[in-house]
This record gives sequence, C-alpha cells and structure tokens, in this order.
Amino acid sequence: MKKTRFIGIILSLLMLFGLCACGGTSQSDTAAPAIPEDPFLITMEYNRLYAVGADGTAVLLRDEQINDHVRRGGEVWSVTSEGVLTAIDLKTGKEAARIETGLPSVYRIYPYDAGVLLESFSMRDGSGLYLLPDGSDTPVRIFPGRYLSDISVAGHIMVYTEYTDSIRLRAYDLDAALDLWDLQFDANHRLFRIGEKLYVLYPESSSLFELGPADGTRRPVVLSQLDRINSLYAEWNGAFLGEGDWDEQYPLYLLSADERQLLGFGDRDKYMIFLDAAGGKALLRDVDYLESPSVPDTWYTRQDYRIVDLETGAVAPLTVTGAYGRLFENGDFPVMDSSTARRPVTSAVYSFFCEDTGAGGSVPLCSKTHQAWLNIADGVADVALLAAPTQEEQDYLAERGVQVETKLYGGDGLVFIGNHACGVTNLTLEQVRAVYRGEITNWKELGGVDHPIRVLYRDDQSGSQRLMESLLWGGEEHPDPAALGFERLDEMSTIVSECLYEPYSIGYSIMTYLNDVYSSEDLLCFSLDGVEATPENVAAQAYPLSTRGYVVIRADEPEDSPARRLFNWFGSPLSDDILRMNGVTPLHE
Repeated sequence: MKKTRFIGIILSLLMLFGLCACGGTSQSDTAAPAIPEDPFLITMEYNRLYAVGADGTAVLLRDEQINDHVRRGGEVWSVTSEGVLTAIDLKTGKEAARIETGLPSVYRIYPYDAGVLLESFSMRDGSGLYLLPDGSDTPVRIFPGRYLSDISVAGHIMVYTEYTDSIRLRAYDLDAALDLWDLQFDANHRLFRIGEKLYVLYPESSSLFELGPADGTRRPVVLSQLDRINSLYAEWNGAFLGEGDWDEQYPLYLLSADERQLLGFGDRDKYMIFLDAAGGKALLRDVDYLESPSVPDTWYTRQDYRIVDLETGAVAPLTVTGAYGRLFENGDFPVMDSSTARRPVTSAVYSFFCEDTGAGGSVPLCSKTHQAWLNIADGVADVALLAAPTQEEQDYLAERGVQVETKLYGGDGLVFIGNHACGVTNLTLEQVRAVYRGEITNWKELGGVDHPIRVLYRDDQSGSQRLMESLLWGGEEHPDPAALGFERLDEMSTIVSECLYEPYSIGYSIMTYLNDVYSSEDLLCFSLDGVEATPENVAAQAYPLSTRGYVVIRADEPEDSPARRLFNWFGSPLSDDILRMNGVTPLHE
C-alpha cells in the first residue's frame, strides 16, 4: 500500500502554517497570510486549500482536507468531508465564518445570492440538496427523493437537468421557493456556469447559447469552430477556454468569434486539467502517477502546472510549491528509520516531501525496531518512528552518550491473527496467555474445531515480539516459546502469510501493518475480550493491547536541522492525515 534553510524563515513558516511540535494551530490562532492579487484557488498537498498568484506564490488558506471550494463575492467557501463549512476573506485571509453543517457527506457547494446550496451523498439517503441561507447553521433539504444533475446557480436561480420520461431543463427560485420554467431538451446538452453567466452547449450541433436563468431564453454565442468541443471552463473578453472530446485526447483550445487556437504544452503529450481562472489567466495542472524507484511498492504523484493567458493563448510553466513542500525543497530531507510496521508511513512521508516535490532526499531505512534504536544512537538515522526503548537500548544510548527527544505521534494495536477455518473469532487475554504457555493446544478447547493449534512467534529483536512480551505478559516472566516447540518466523510478512495459508495457526502482528498489506477474507484478526482491533477502539483505549508510537531524534539536534524540522512536522494536520491514510491513529500528548 501506499509517500540549507535559514532559521528565521522556517520558524516563521512553522508559526504561520501550524507546523509546531505541539501539533499545529488553526487559522484563527495565527496571523492572516498575505493573499496574492487575483489569486487562483486550488487544492494540493492532500487537498489543502491554497491561493496561488500568477507568479506561483502559494498561500495556505485552510489546513484541512476539503471536498469542494467556490468563490462567493470576495470570499472562498470550502467544506470538509466532516461537513465543516468555512468562509475565508480573500483580501485579508481571515476566516469570516465557520459552520458545522452536520452533513458529513457534502461534496459540492453552489453559492447563491442569499446563502449556499450544498449537495451531498450517503449510502442511506442517496443524493441530497440542502439550502443554507446566510445567518443560519441548519441546512434544509430541498427536492427530496429526486435526482438532479448539471446543477448551476446564477443569482438566486438554480437551473438543473432532470431525467423523467423526457430530459427536462428546469429553473427554481431559491429565495421564493418557486418553480420558474420547464423546457424539454435533448440528451446531448451541457450546462455551464462561467463567471456570473449560464451557458448551454450542444456538442453535436456545435452551437452555444447564453441562457437567461429567469425565463429560459437562449441567446446565440458566436464562436469559431465549435465542432468537437466538449466543455467550456473560462471566459475573458469574449474568448472561451474550451476542451475537445475524447477522440482527440481532450485538447484545450482558446475560442473566439473568429479564431480557434490549439494550446500547446511542450513535447510530451499532456492531459491538462483546468483548475481556476482569475485576472484574465487560467491555471492548469497535469498529474503523473509514477512508481517510486527508491521505495518498493510505493507510488508518488508528479504535478506540472501551466498558466494560460486568455487573451493571447500563450502558455507558460508555473512552479507552485505548497507550505509543507517548502520544508525540504533544498533536498535536505533527513534519514528516517522505523520498525517494519511503520514502513508504509515512512514511505508515504518520503514520497510526499522528496518525490512529489522532485526535491529528492534520503530513502528511509526501515531497519526494524532494535536496529533503528541503535542507528539513532550511532547517528546512522536522524529520525525514527519507534516504540519505547528496551533497557538494552537505553544502555546502548547511555554508552554512546546520546540523549534522545521523543514525541507521541500515534497509536496502534498488537493483534493476534489466525484463519477463519479455526472456528473461533474472539479470545480472552487469559486464553491467549494459556495458548502461549502451552496449556491450551487444541482449537476445540477454545470453542472451535477439533484440531491442534500451530503456535507461531517472532525473533526477540522484532518490534512485534517485544510488544507481545510487554503487553501480553506485563511484568511477569514469559514462557520460552522455543522450549515449548513453537515455530519461530523472522519476518512479519511470513507470520501473516502462514496464518493465512495454514488454517490452524495462531500468530501476532501490528494492526496497521495487517490492514495495509493483507485483505484476504480468510485471514482472521481475533477480537480480545470482546473488543475489536479498530482505530476507533485504539483511540478510545478500549482495545486491551493498544500501543503507542513515538517519533525520535537526538536531543542535541539544532533548531534549524532537517531532523528537527521533520520532528516538529509530526503533530501537524497534514502528518495526522498521512498517518490516518496509512492506518495509524494520530495521538498527541
């Protein structure tokens, strides 16, 4: 599964964007950023909202994953997957409104004169439209039980397509809650809102009309060579940015009344995606998904930006770097190390800072828990994601004269695994101990099938073995698995595979490693004392074998060092998102 700085500059970035060691701050806690003039509004860095100037200057507006954003007057409104709606003033950069809508499935926002219209989808309720007037924090559902498409809003009028016994183009007054007009249309029309105007495009007949939202009247718009144009994105002084159809691999054109100009993007074939238009220019992006040459089984994204002059059609490359990406833009990413279970996290962090940005940097080591502690002590690794050190590792640090600084970053769980063929899904902790003491030897004794239990364990330097010994046995002396005839497997992947393919085995692993690497229905993760191993139960400390993970650096790391910068980054909103996407539950002191 699947990614030389100056101290004054970095400290100001940390304060501005919430990348401090304490876990990040909200926008309301920091000084408002200076917004570029006529900014493009885009998302990048795991769907953060940015204002980007024509020179590539990128200012972080909202440090959360957002689903959609729109301009509304002099503000930008955006919504998260949790249904939190925010308005930010585009002159001051300050938050003008924040509303908990109670709609966790909102994926589209439409502004209108007196509020916003929200479109959501859920498995229970299907698609839904909700009206949120200014001054209210309670969305009201409209058109329940109906599916509307091609929704566009101009002023206070919503125009939409509805498929009944025929294809209807209809209008609705959002202020007066009144149907305005209803026309039958053919199947190939496309409805667009560009600026404050509505347009209807007929690709098959190569015709374009400006649509009157109040009465449904259509005024022809004369553009040269509209044939094979599939979509329209932006307009400036009568010239439109349009996209061709799939037969031509979606080329982009600048279309005016007397000219059709193909936009060029260099030697390489490009599928450029329209992002936004402002000040007579359009911002486009191309995304390549590439397999990492440095980290096995990892993919990263490479993004190219282009800016188009909507008067001349001139295309120029634009370098856009987000606030987080600027932390290691000089290629000084530190050497990371970790346990096997944290390989997906270190790979994702490396991909984000080094491959997505093109800055490069040291590939993570993933030396396993014990060796990673030694590597921190010896200076081989700069930053590591680890469980707390054993006494042996503490002694080694003391012998080297190394003090470390640690910070809690997340929680996980030690899980006991088997195969559904055993006939058991829940074990008590005492039953697990009895199995690993050799006192219970048959699945029948646990309420399962009549078959001997094949007991597996890890080598004593592995992170999962150490967790098993500390969490399952606590302070009591644990039995010798080799003396009991249990089978030792030195790789975490092997112990999981054996439980998957040998149906009467029992072993253990780390919850996030299991979730990231294996998805077979035959593999069983036992609930313990009736509690399942889930991120929610780990966060609530309900799961009995929950673990805590720490990011570790040497205590004498300078404040401006790459290791200290990455250490401080953990606890930021973006680091928490990357942890969640890789199965780790973010935790903070």
